[in-house]
Amino acid sequence: MTECTSLQFVSPFAFEAMQKVDVVCLASLSDPELRLLLPCLVRMALCAPADQSQSWAQDKKLILRLLSGVEAVNSIVALLSVDFHALEQDASKEQQLRHKLGGGSGESILVSQLQHGLTLEFEHSDSPRRLRLVLSELLAIMNKVSESNGEFFFKSSELFESPVYLEEAADVLCILQAELPSLLPIVDVAEALLHVRNGAWFLCLLVANVPDSFNEVCRGLIKNGERQDEESLGGRRRTDALRFLCKMNPSQALKVRGMVVEECHLPGLGVALTLDHTKNEACEDGVSDLVCFVSGLLLGTNAKVRTWFGTFIRNGQQVRVKYLYRLRIRIL
Repeated sequence: MTECTSLQFVSPFAFEAMQKVDVVCLASLSDPELRLLLPCLVRMALCAPADQSQSWAQDKKLILRLLSGVEAVNSIVALLSVDFHALEQDASKEQQLRHKLGGGSGESILVSQLQHGLTLEFEHSDSPRRLRLVLSELLAIMNKVSESNGEFFFKSSELFESPVYLEEAADVLCILQAELPSLLPIVDVAEALLHVRNGAWFLCLLVANVPDSFNEVCRGLIKNGERQDEESLGGRRRTDALRFLCKMNPSQALKVRGMVVEECHLPGLGVALTLDHTKNEACEDGVSDLVCFVSGLLLGTNAKVRTWFGTFIRNGQQVRVKYLYRLRIRIL
């Protein structure tokens, strides 16, 4: 996903601070880093907490102080003031309509009478309409994914491409998923984001604002992935998105690699995560881990894993496979 390389991602330090709700570490973040985490922080500050302890009351005061003066907070507060029950009812009606008329139908209950393109509509809309615009677009992509029978497609969408409104669109996406989790399961949303431009960036922001979902999202993306990931555009985009997630949360990278082997999907991702992990280690230790990983797959007792990874090696001998080539260079 080369289109994401110029965008700012959530740093490992910021992600860990969100996981631990470490307010002191959050307060040390730069304004651009903090901007990416506002949907979750504003919800934390405004919603009634399950934790009624005195320590959380103090942390909440610090969060409110942290958010004061940040201009974007007002727009997120406005998003949270919308009637989500009515929104969910309209979304359910729209899904039924799409199912009845077919996924390609342009009919929409959530959004009617578009005067301009989606980007201009988004710019001129108030908070309730912005939520409806993004929700309608997201449901359309999710519906197309469910009907595609695993065949990858790329969906051009102004809302996910305009550099001027990326952060605002990400705010709306995060709030929608947090407020309508039954309508928008996070794994299904993650799957849909693979099909749009800047999808990996949106996905990382979504997971950073729901940090407990990291393993669930990674497992879901791997389960739905290809057995041989470098043979298709969809496989390469899925692998790149998972690498971005693991760069954001490097402590879980080897656990994600374990999921890859367990599911026998995305072998290129397994190799890439191993290369990423060993790159920062001392030379001998890194190569040792690399050799152990490859030899364990090819010489292990699990016939299914041997066949799966052996196919990846054979395919790489016929066509130059990026991660396999890097693996050879690293070992040599």
